[in-house]
Amino acid sequence: MRHVDCGQLSAEMLATGSDLKAHKNGGGVTILLVEDDNTAREALHEILNHAGYVVIPAENGMQALESVTTTGATPALILLDLAMPVMDGMAFLSQIPRNAQLARVPVIIMSGDSRAFYLQAKRPDNVMEVLRKPINLNHMMQLVKKHTRAGRPNSYVPQGS
Repeated sequence: MRHVDCGQLSAEMLATGSDLKAHKNGGGVTILLVEDDNTAREALHEILNHAGYVVIPAENGMQALESVTTTGATPALILLDLAMPVMDGMAFLSQIPRNAQLARVPVIIMSGDSRAFYLQAKRPDNVMEVLRKPINLNHMMQLVKKHTRAGRPNSYVPQGS
């Protein structure tokens, strides 16, 4: 099993991460990825794309809400960091019930933030899992597969496709 600090993620992991090759089954399902660290966001985006998922990347909660509104997308899953500028993960979570597109979308928290302990104990309705950083990528991909399996909507096609 591979544990990775999100700051250490890179596209090279796709070539060397044989444990991740078993996860090529995304089937075009859309995931909203909300992570402020550019390196982590880009690497997770590539890993998820390589596994067959369509990814809507956002660097904070505000950008995530804007992206969903602009694209009209209803993602099947949200991968969410907590510690971010502009609108952090907790503020974003509070907006989910008010947003018709996101109100029923499951969320996986990925954070090293101390608030993740709170969320493990008292999860808001949409929070299915809490992953502490450093992330175990194989476990994350198993959870992504688990929470996107139930035929969730896929309404987003990236520009240029």
